[in-house]
Amino acid sequence: MTRKSYKLYGLLPVVLLAGSLAAQPALHIKGLKPREIHQLRALDATKKTLTPGRSHWIVQFSDNPNADQITDVQNLGAKVLSYIPDFAFSVSANSDTLWDSLNAQWIGQLQPDEKISPDLAGALTADSPVSVLVEFYSDVNPDDVRLIATSEGLLIRENADLAPNHLLLEGAGDKVLELAQWDEVSYIFPASDDLAQGVPVRPCVGALTSQGQVTQAIPLIGDGWDGPGLGGANLNYMFVHLTEKLPSDAAQSEIVRAFSEWARYAKVTFSPGDSAAGNKTIAVLFASGAHGDAYPFDGPGGVLAHTFYPFPTNPEPIAGNMHFDNDEGWKIGADVDLFSVALHETGHALGLGHSDKPGDVMYPYYRRVTSLTADDIAAVLQLYAGQDGTSNPTPAPAPPNPAPAPASPLVLSVQPVASPTTASTVSISGMTSGGTGTVQVTWTSNRGYSGVAQGASNWTIAGIPLSTGDNSITITARDSLSQNPVTRTLTIARQQANAPSGPDTTPPAITIVSPSTATVSTSASSLVVSGTARDNVGVAAVTWTSSTGASGMAIGTANWATPPISLYIGSTTITIRASDAAGNTSWRSLTVTRR
Repeated sequence: MTRKSYKLYGLLPVVLLAGSLAAQPALHIKGLKPREIHQLRALDATKKTLTPGRSHWIVQFSDNPNADQITDVQNLGAKVLSYIPDFAFSVSANSDTLWDSLNAQWIGQLQPDEKISPDLAGALTADSPVSVLVEFYSDVNPDDVRLIATSEGLLIRENADLAPNHLLLEGAGDKVLELAQWDEVSYIFPASDDLAQGVPVRPCVGALTSQGQVTQAIPLIGDGWDGPGLGGANLNYMFVHLTEKLPSDAAQSEIVRAFSEWARYAKVTFSPGDSAAGNKTIAVLFASGAHGDAYPFDGPGGVLAHTFYPFPTNPEPIAGNMHFDNDEGWKIGADVDLFSVALHETGHALGLGHSDKPGDVMYPYYRRVTSLTADDIAAVLQLYAGQDGTSNPTPAPAPPNPAPAPASPLVLSVQPVASPTTASTVSISGMTSGGTGTVQVTWTSNRGYSGVAQGASNWTIAGIPLSTGDNSITITARDSLSQNPVTRTLTIARQQANAPSGPDTTPPAITIVSPSTATVSTSASSLVVSGTARDNVGVAAVTWTSSTGASGMAIGTANWATPPISLYIGSTTITIRASDAAGNTSWRSLTVTRR
């Protein structure tokens, strides 16, 4: 099978390095120029550096590297910094490192012009002052980058909102070109007007891969959920925990609206799922601090969210999951705007990196937005077919000065539903009238489920899951303006057919399905544990602890899975606990030996 074309119409140009074309995987870096592999192997003697004898390299393998291959790199005295698709890493190493013992596809360095964003092409001249962001390698001392910028005659614009390895600079374009000669510099791209003018912004830390974080120079990760070629993908979503800062139905509606915006142009669907641990399921979680993955949140004013790239770049079930910092002041239509952040993070969940163009949704600094730009759409259509069957549909321009059309108020009616009930699901139907343009009916429940009704003027929602106890189900109707949604809420009580009498003293039953044995030997640096749990009333939570001191919450309850749990060389004991609302608990454990 052939890989997708990664030419993004001037947005994110990516090329396949020349050489053994049949065997060598592509290297996806925005500014990379084609050349023979042997030319990359030589150290660029013209590069400037503040650390003579040490420089930055790219090491690429012929396939996805295992833990032993990473260890081989580190044993050469190299420090692994970030992941580069496909199968490559940015590393810091001694300039005289002997790479011949490494079983790698090739090793080389970027040239200065390959560190310049294509969106700066033509702007870097002596008489053209520009504002740029310089991204430096993560192992570089920020004070060194300041010294380098000053030595090249560039003005440092202080901005407390910048990402940790970014520096905002202003100066003549030819000085920026000189900056790219320095080994410490990873990438240079345009600064937005907000950054240049000192408007408060919030950076996105970037999406995550099982091999580590990626940098600004990476346009796409993998082939998307549909695999090689331009196809479609059917994705599920599951709300694991929502923020208390917003009404739950409103928060769910904003996130689903973000999903729908991408689905307007790319051939992807988003449907409510029945398990956060399911394949091709985006689990949405609001959490504080440490929350079960290797990336704890930092409280108000810091990181807003992080997302895991699609499978197979990340393993199931964490692939595609979106996590939001619950300590932030989430709002709708104002900063911190949930829709704007969710729209950006959904792009990562589909496989997109960051854009270099200020104004794009996928630019690495969040801004309040209402829709995707043409460049965002062009980027996602390098991974998926267009909704209209073409490879590059573009949004139709709005008619000039459209005259407002008179509209009657939107009305939503809901048919009564029997309560209490012993049924495990319920169907709800109703009608809508009035409003402007197309009307959509959605639903959410306080038990974490949500979805879209079939129909609009006469709508039906079939098979809404019911949990034991009260189920609050909110129906929301929105018209094309989406300014004044109409909601109706039903409370349906589900009773057990044979409800137990007296206090609940029965602990949950928990089973570890994967790994299938209680003792495991592996060379991997992390392990995902999954299984099932059940209770006579209901499982409230599944948590995990490790003998290394780490802990967290599994995703899901009846069907649960942990995030990747870090393993150290030697033996690690992992304990899984299930608890119910009455405080009854049960546990299972396994011992993992990392070779």
